[in-house]
Formats: sequence, structure tokens, C-alpha cells
Amino acid sequence: METRYAFVARRLAEGISAGEYPVGTVLPTEFELAEQFDVSRATVRSALRELQQLGLVSRRRNTGTRVEADRPAWETGGYTHNLRTVEDVLQYAAETRRCIQQIVDEVADDALAERIGCRPGRRWLRVSSLRVHSRKAGAPPICWTDVYVDAAYAELVRAQVAEFPGAIACLIEERTGRGIAEIVQMIRSVGVPQQMVSALQAEANSHALEIVRRYRDASSDSFLISVSIHPAGRFAYSLPLRRRNAVGQVPPAPEIVP
Repeated sequence: METRYAFVARRLAEGISAGEYPVGTVLPTEFELAEQFDVSRATVRSALRELQQLGLVSRRRNTGTRVEADRPAWETGGYTHNLRTVEDVLQYAAETRRCIQQIVDEVADDALAERIGCRPGRRWLRVSSLRVHSRKAGAPPICWTDVYVDAAYAELVRAQVAEFPGAIACLIEERTGRGIAEIVQMIRSVGVPQQMVSALQAEANSHALEIVRRYRDASSDSFLISVSIHPAGRFAYSLPLRRRNAVGQVPPAPEIVP
């Protein structure tokens, strides 16, 4: 028997697919959906969480539930996600699965130091992984990610990363208290490196996105840096740009009806 939240999720997904809720628009509030389907707001929240896991919507405090795609990510073999806050990046890690390929100690030479923005000679623990879909077995990997962890946390990460489902930065934050104050991102177009071709099921030098993320603490020190290679068509990055008002301020986001 179909649960109430699954029924609501299915009907909303059908509405999105049919164009009733076009990509880029905001769904009705939880209160309005609860009235529409004659269910509780808790049921609506569970349904929206299901749509979020499918990549159909994104949810933001004070901005509502935004439609991001008209089909689930696993149907297209790609992954679409809004990455506007630190929490969004960490949620992306939680919604996909990490398949570790290699864990090694590494000292940054000149080339690596320039690529990730650190001083030559700095010691790291490198964790190389594939990010794969949690819901579609057999789909090509979303990306290859090399995570460079400050050597101070090498023992911790080496011992616990295999069993930790979230982002490695969260592992460090939870176990040591060293918090993530900001993530600095750089995105550029690259070719798929030869050494990643087989694992990524891609062609050498075919189009890809490289995303370098520097995880900084309150003192602006980068204690973790990740480098991800996303083959073409496997990942879409969404970032809204809002116009300033007449006095040069960004207008406040609309409130969600409680």
C-alpha cells in the first residue's frame, strides 16, 4: 500500500514532469500543500524530502521549495544540485555515495601546490574516491574526487572515513570541533585525465568540470581541499544571481508562511 507521503511525492513529481510546476518556480507552501492533499505538514515535509533526494527540488529556509529539474537525476545519469551554502555542499555529500579508491600520504610538489592553492612541501592525506548515485545502480560515476586532508587529521580520517557516510570535512568537524567557516570554490573546464578514464567510464580529454573547494576554519586556514572531476553531462551547478535594489542592497528573500 502506498503511504501518504509517497502519494504526495508522486503527485507532485507528476505535476513537475507535466509542467504544472515549471523548473525555476517555487512550489506552494507546506501549509498550502497540506490543505491541497488533506494531509499533515509532517507528511508534506516527508514528501518534499523525497523529491529533494530525487534532485527534483531544493529547499531553503525563507525562500521555499524551488523546482530544479523535471525528471529525477537518476533518469538522466546526471546530478543537479543547488550549492549556495556550506550546508548545501555537505548535503550533496550525504545524498551520494563515496567509493574509496586510494588513501595515501602526499607531499605537495610545485604543481599540486599551484593547483590546490597551498605552499609546496605541505603534507596531506589524500583520499581518492568516486561519487556515485545512491539510487541508481549501474549509472556512471558522478565524479572522481581527491580530498587533501591536513596531515594533523591523517590518523583520524584513515581510521574512520570508510564507515563515515558524510563529507570528510564533517568527520573532522564532528570529531575534533574544528568548524567549517566557509568554502571557497573555483570551477573551470578541463579534460578528463587519462588515469581517471576507466573509473569514470569516460573518454580521455573529453569535456569535464573541475571543482576545487577549500574548506576554511574561522582563521581562514584551509584544513581540507577537494578536487573533483565531473565528466560532461554528469553534474549541473545552480547558483541564483539577484539584482540589487535602488540603494545597492540585495532585497530580502520572501518568508515561508508558517
